[in-house]
Amino acid sequence: MIKALKELGSLTGMQEIKKQAEQIIQLHRISKLRKNHGLKNQSQSLHMVFTGNPGTGKTTAARLVGKAFAAAGILKIPKGSDEIPFVEIHHADVTSKYVGDAEKTIVEKFKQARGGVVFIDEAYAFTPSKDSEKGSGEKVVAAMVQMLEDMRDEVLVIAAGYSQEMDHFLDSNPGLRSRFSSSVHFPDYSVPDMIQIAQSMLIDRDYYPNNQYLGVLSNRLWTDKDKKGFGNGRTVRNIIEESIRLHSVRVSQIPSPSKNDLTVLTNLDIKLPHQEVLSEKDMLYKALNQIQGRLLDLELKELITKNS
Repeated sequence: MIKALKELGSLTGMQEIKKQAEQIIQLHRISKLRKNHGLKNQSQSLHMVFTGNPGTGKTTAARLVGKAFAAAGILKIPKGSDEIPFVEIHHADVTSKYVGDAEKTIVEKFKQARGGVVFIDEAYAFTPSKDSEKGSGEKVVAAMVQMLEDMRDEVLVIAAGYSQEMDHFLDSNPGLRSRFSSSVHFPDYSVPDMIQIAQSMLIDRDYYPNNQYLGVLSNRLWTDKDKKGFGNGRTVRNIIEESIRLHSVRVSQIPSPSKNDLTVLTNLDIKLPHQEVLSEKDMLYKALNQIQGRLLDLELKELITKNS
């Protein structure tokens, strides 16, 4: 199996995007075999839409999919380059007071990404609005549509953002939605998912959480999860980095710290306001509510699929 695909599959919550990427790779392989036998092939767009909240791994997945496609020969890395280009486009990068500059920037970004990935983050920010300068939003999106077509075999374009807003973005130009062959939703991580992510982050840094630390971390994630601005994997990373700083302060007071002292995180290395401590009953109740919500989402998707 391609290394990048294997890495993608090993990451928490990435099974759906791994499955779709693998389908495209196998289609590419079979298409070559069909061509060798003189059989017809139908060209398919590589471009994808990623939907989901911040911190659910969309950028990480985009990088790994790009690497997998390059390894499979779908993307052609420019000569003299060791890594595939990964070009991010944000609304702030494109905004300009001069007429035509925004469209030129879009074209330049796509050309920079030749043989690699164009990642359009919060793509709906480019959608024309009533408050935007008349015609400017439409022209920027039109420039994207043109480049999506002109460079369809040279770049992989991934547009990412919140689900509802991305639908609005795709409907903002008649030719936009048809340019994207697949859409993958990245759900919020469950607390067990985030515990697993935290453990991987710590092990990568040669730190090892004990059971007391993991218990407090679980409690904190359950309380933080319902707060505005919760960032999923980003929140986990912030907590881990804070814990490492607290651990450093604690261990610096030990005269001759052992290897165990230098690597093990305890409940002393993570903050949790006393008033926010949840009981096991509260955490179980929250977990059951989350599972019920996911089951309802799955039932709704199945219903939509049957009726479509």
